[in-house]
Amino acid sequence: MKNLIYLFTLALLSIPCKAQNPEKDYQDCVAAEEAYNAFVDKYEQDTKAGTLTKEMKDSLEKASDSLFEKTKAVYAGFFKNNINTDFAQKIFSESNWTRRLDANQLEPVVRAVTDSVFKETKVFRYAAIRLFRMQSTLPGYSFTNIVSKDPQGNIIELANYAGKGKYVLLDFWASWCPDCRKEMPALVDLYAAYKDRGLEIVGYSLDKDMDAWIKGIETLHIPWVQMSDCGFWNSQGANLYAVQSIPLTILIDPEGNIIARGMDVENLKKLLARLIAY
Repeated sequence: MKNLIYLFTLALLSIPCKAQNPEKDYQDCVAAEEAYNAFVDKYEQDTKAGTLTKEMKDSLEKASDSLFEKTKAVYAGFFKNNINTDFAQKIFSESNWTRRLDANQLEPVVRAVTDSVFKETKVFRYAAIRLFRMQSTLPGYSFTNIVSKDPQGNIIELANYAGKGKYVLLDFWASWCPDCRKEMPALVDLYAAYKDRGLEIVGYSLDKDMDAWIKGIETLHIPWVQMSDCGFWNSQGANLYAVQSIPLTILIDPEGNIIARGMDVENLKKLLARLIAY
């Protein structure tokens, strides 16, 4: 890393989240978020400028992921320690990082709430519902059905495929998502290798424009069934599965039980190689 901002932001990965007064505690969140955003902005600038080697890109992407997870953890600690204060409740209601907390981070926050007035707010109720949906779509639970439309406007259900004797991979993606587009060719190869051996893929797009969605399917040569209501982050499927980021995969076994959530293609290959024999 040639630029000092990389070294500075990586150092911020070690910022602790201390139990202090809310306003002072929140400064750790601000610092972590600013560091993450600055890191991403610099990475994108250098990528466009073509100054990064493949090795540098791989290293920086890992560093970005680590910084993202650290920022989530700092926010989770802040909310857990201060959620019964007006200040923390305001941040919880307004910050994008609230939605990014995973089930293990959100549950302690929800449990920590003792403020009876805050418990009656839409913000808290939505968080509690989202926590339930995240927990109920983890491995070990039966799949949750989604009723949506295919690109031709026909009604389609996840239940038409899941629990019907095949492994089903539910793939949340969008044509506007760079990481989805980057990973899609490998997913197409995975499908080609396993489609005749007991694997079906059902794509659920978080696009907000139908034309962009259809063009994305065509451009990326996606051969499996697709569904979407073009509702962006507020789409039915995203809400039912508490989708926080994409791409996101949910692997469902032949009986309809979830056996993996959030695996990338490389790890899915390894898992399917163990699950599906020739």
